[in-house]
Amino acid sequence: MIRELLEEIQSNFVIETPHKLNKAYVAGAGDSFAAALAIEGRTRGRFRAVDPYEAQSYEIDLPLIIVSVSGRTRANIELAKRHKTKTKIYVITSNKESELAKLADELILIPYRYRPVPGTLSFLMSLSALYSLAGEEIKIEYREPITMPKEPIFIGLGENFGIAYYAALKMYEIFGERALYERLELFFHAPIFISRNRDIVILSSGDPREDININFARIHRSGCREAFCNTIWVIRSIINRMVSENWDKAFYQESGDILDFSSRMIY
Repeated sequence: MIRELLEEIQSNFVIETPHKLNKAYVAGAGDSFAAALAIEGRTRGRFRAVDPYEAQSYEIDLPLIIVSVSGRTRANIELAKRHKTKTKIYVITSNKESELAKLADELILIPYRYRPVPGTLSFLMSLSALYSLAGEEIKIEYREPITMPKEPIFIGLGENFGIAYYAALKMYEIFGERALYERLELFFHAPIFISRNRDIVILSSGDPREDININFARIHRSGCREAFCNTIWVIRSIINRMVSENWDKAFYQESGDILDFSSRMIY
C-alpha cells in the first residue's frame, strides 16, 4: 500500500477541461466535498461547496458541478435527478458508465483506475478538474514533509481549509484515528481550548495569522501556500508515519461491520 501511495503522488494528475465557469455550485461527498471546499476558498465564493444530500432541497440558480469518482453515490445521483431540468449539470467522475455520468449535460472524465486504498491520485485529479473549470492556475510545489503526529488538529485558510478537511479524512481512513480540522480564524475561538499538549498542523497559505508561537501545544507548518502543495505534503507526511510504524494497511478495510454499514448508507 505504501508503494502504491508513493506511485500515485508521482503521477501526472493535472486535468484540463475546455469548459470555463464564472460561478457554480459544487457538490460531492467525502474527498469530493473536500475538493469542493478547496475550490470555494480558492475562488472566494464564486464556486460554492454544497452537501449533495442537503442540496436536493435547494433552489439551484447556477450551474451544478457534481464530483464523484465512483459515480455511484446515491445522494449525488438523486441531486442530479432533482435538478436535471433546472440547470446545467457538470459531472466529474472516472466512471463513464455510471448512472451519474449519464445524467450529466457535460461529462468530465478523470483517468483514474480504482485501487483499494484511500483517495490520493483521485483527489488530486478531481481538484485539478475543478480548478480548470474555475479558470484557476494550478501550481505544483513540494515541501519537506514531517512524520504526521497522532490525533493532529489541522488548520487551513481559504482553499487550504478544504485540504485540512481532506487531511482529517485520511487520518480516519488510514489509521482509524481522531483528528480535527478548523479554519484559521475560528481555531482561535473555542477549538483552541482542546489544543493543550496536542499537535497543531498548519497547512500554510502565507497569512501572517499563521505565524503563531505557543507553549501549550506543538506547531507544525507545511511551508506551502496553495492547495496542491499542501495536499502532497499531507500525503507524504502520512506515508512517513506509515513507514515509521510499519503500517501497510488502511483501517477502514479492517473494520468490516463499519464498512458494510457505511456502504449501505452511501450506495
